[in-house]
Amino acid sequence: MTTVELMDNLAIFLQAAVADYSTRQPSGKRAVKVYAGYPPARMSADEQASFVYALVTGAQDTDDGDMSTATVEIGFSIYDNSDADDWRSLYNIMEHVRQHLLKHRFVAGRHRLMLPLKFEVPEMQPAPQWQGKITAIYTIGQPYEEDINYG
Repeated sequence: MTTVELMDNLAIFLQAAVADYSTRQPSGKRAVKVYAGYPPARMSADEQASFVYALVTGAQDTDDGDMSTATVEIGFSIYDNSDADDWRSLYNIMEHVRQHLLKHRFVAGRHRLMLPLKFEVPEMQPAPQWQGKITAIYTIGQPYEEDINYG
């Protein structure tokens, strides 16, 4: 159970959580995409992507060596150019994901969410692209120490 596996499993888990969310683009209604790791670079100026990503930003072992954890940034970038209260789209999807994480604390039967979650929205926003993040800590696999025979 590696950090990459955690990102992949979280992306699948989050895709199901945001399946009913979409945004209006100049070209029409588009689904919110979910990425494992870094989201891809934007290659088209005409579309403002709406996406969620799961990125491991650090990992550590516990002092007793019984467990390893990974810190995950669940990032949100939501396009909303509506006339009023366009910022609500970001808060709505972030809160939905936060509640989904709390309801389902095991991901892929392999990673357990450890509380607390941290919910952040920067004051400065590149509107109409609204951004925020949830920071979570998940357990990851801990290998067993192999004995070395010095004899």
